[in-house]
Formats: sequence, structure tokens, C-alpha cells
Amino acid sequence: MRRIMASALLGSAMLLAGCGLIPGVGTDPRIDASPVAQVACPETYEADYAEAGLVPDGFTAVAVLRCDPYASQEDADGTWSGALLERREGDLRPVLAALAQPSDSPSTGPCPAIAYLIPELWIEGEDGTVVRVAIPTDGCGAPKPVGLDEALESLDVAEETFFPTALVESNSANMAGCDTQAQFLVIAGLDDIDLGTEQLPSGSTPLPEDALIPMAVPAWPDADAITGARLCDYTAESSAQSTSGTDTTTFVGVRELDADAAQDLTALARTAPADARSCTAAATAVVVVHLEHTGGEVAATVELDGCTRLIDPSMRARTAPAELLTLLTPIT
Repeated sequence: MRRIMASALLGSAMLLAGCGLIPGVGTDPRIDASPVAQVACPETYEADYAEAGLVPDGFTAVAVLRCDPYASQEDADGTWSGALLERREGDLRPVLAALAQPSDSPSTGPCPAIAYLIPELWIEGEDGTVVRVAIPTDGCGAPKPVGLDEALESLDVAEETFFPTALVESNSANMAGCDTQAQFLVIAGLDDIDLGTEQLPSGSTPLPEDALIPMAVPAWPDADAITGARLCDYTAESSAQSTSGTDTTTFVGVRELDADAAQDLTALARTAPADARSCTAAATAVVVVHLEHTGGEVAATVELDGCTRLIDPSMRARTAPAELLTLLTPIT
């Protein structure tokens, strides 16, 4: 009886091992990492980028380098997004022991649909080179509980280096009452959507158009209600222009218009053609017009060059009239 039970358990173990579901069973898919001259933080996907792997034999570790690609940092300009590289020193043996634990072979069975944020780690050697290390994972790619987090936290942070990528909140823009970046959200194609009865079940009554939108769509205010305008100026950069606008903008200043000038601006904006012309030229200057009126404030965005689009308060793209561009262009 015991022999039969032992055989059954062995058969189950072999079956699970084939699916990569038993920790430590099967060949570790990781190979030795190759030393490189320096860390790339955040990671890139270039062809010659260092592949993550095991710490090779004979590589004498002196520090752990941990890259956080989703860090942020504040300075006099505001809040930046970017990557933070930590250098941690101390007793590295627990870290190296955790990293040396085997990964399971890839599973051939079902895996949970879960995304894992796996830390990007490098080990620095006494000769100054570094290796990018792959942490132990199970057959489904989930990090294995090998005590790595605790080992890393026991080390001392000897140095931190922040690599800024984008200013996500500008202090000067906030003080001016402007957004950090010009927004290019556009409602496209709504005029082509057929809301007729053929889309409804037989016998249904169509809803009125204003019932399909939970809030009123902003519109140009009446001229006599306009009390002024605030013009937020931005420079723009784009690697690939699209109908949704430029990729990034940088706040450069603010201007104020009195009621008469703001009313003239609105009158010109109202004459913009209903649809923006087909265009792929990149804009280098953008202004966001914040129209102040007795009922509150509405905003419109205008490209001063490139495609010279006007994104009106209802978020529809139009082509800005030449007279409006002249009025909005800063005097240098």
C-alpha cells in the first residue's frame, strides 16, 4: 500500500514538474550576466542593452544598484518625473544568496493574468564593471519569496542619483494660473455617429441628444459676458505630429487681456472653419486662452504655427483664422 502511494506521489510530482509548477524543479532559465561598463537607468530596449542574468562566478560584488524608473523629485521649478538610481552598500551576502536561488522553468499550464513590477537591479564589481541581475521567478514569471526585499532593505543607501525626464507640475505655471502643459484633448468623429432609431431595439424611443452627455458641453460665452482673458504661452516639441496635437509642451509665460481685447479675440475665434484642415506639421508655439466671463471660465487651445489648429471650448479641432493668430502671437 505504501509503495502504491509513493508511486502516486512521484507521478504527481513529475506531472507538476513538467508544468514548471514545483519551485526549484527543472532547469533554471537564467544564464550568467555579462559585465558591462555602466548602468542604464531606466532600462532601455536597444539591441546591445545588457541582458539580465545570474551573477557570474568570480565576480566580486561591492555594491547593489537599484533603479526605480517611476520616481519623482521636487526642486525650485516644481515636480519632475524620472528615474532614481540608488547605490546600496553593506553585507551583500544575503542579497547574493537570494539572487542565487533558482528560477522555475516556464510553466506550460495556466497562469494568472497579473502584471508584476520586478525591481531593476545591478551588482557592481570591485573592478568597476556592473552586471544586470534577474531575480528568481516561478513558472508564471512571478517573483519568488526568497527574502530579497528584506536583504535589500538591510543595506545602507550610500548614494542617490535622479534622472529627470519631464516636469509634471510647474511652480511658475501654477502661480500664473496655468496648466503645466497645454492640453490637446479633442473630441473627434462625434458628428459621424448615427444615433438614429435603427441602433435601438424595436419599439424603443430615442433619447434626446442632450441626454447622451452627462454634462453640458462648454461653448463660447456671449460677448457682453466676457470680462477678460488669460493667455498661457507654451513652446512645443513633437517627434511625430498627430491629429491629437503635439507630444510635449513647456510653459514659458502668461499674458492678460482686458474685456475689449478678449471680446475681439472671441469674435475672431467664432469665425474658425468647422473642421481642421488635414495637416501633419509640428507646432513650436502654443497658447491656451482662458476666457473669463460672468459665468466662470472656458478654455481654448491654439497652435500659433504648424497646423495652426484651434481646439475650441467644446474640444473640437478647427483651423485658426489668420487674424486670430496675429492677435495671439506674443510681441517680441
